[in-house]
Amino acid sequence: MAHFAGAQAMAYSQSDYARKPVWIEMIKDTSVNFFDAEKAFNTYFEHHEKMDGEEEVIGERSERQKYPSKRKQRKMQEENHMRIEVKKYNHWHDKMLPYVQSDGSILTPSQRLQIWKDQQSHQ
Repeated sequence: MAHFAGAQAMAYSQSDYARKPVWIEMIKDTSVNFFDAEKAFNTYFEHHEKMDGEEEVIGERSERQKYPSKRKQRKMQEENHMRIEVKKYNHWHDKMLPYVQSDGSILTPSQRLQIWKDQQSHQ
């Protein structure tokens, strides 16, 4: 999906943030505003249970045996998918944090490379 600069910020409302995990798509957009993605993530989990940790995944097999219904298995798959997406977000958040500007924009890879080159030339 192609994204245009600034399109993401205007495409979602506060209620979208609360109802849908739009942050999943937002972090794929290289022009996303960091603060908007962070707000979308936090707002979503103010209204939904956050799937933390892997300890629940370990018990999945015994849980599946207790509740063999297709609906329960589908729910567990959705929860596991959300855990993966939360991990991706956390990784993205930590990776991008050093490159966030005061307006929420994130330095592009070419801007980061230029900073690195400038630092190397001054050593």
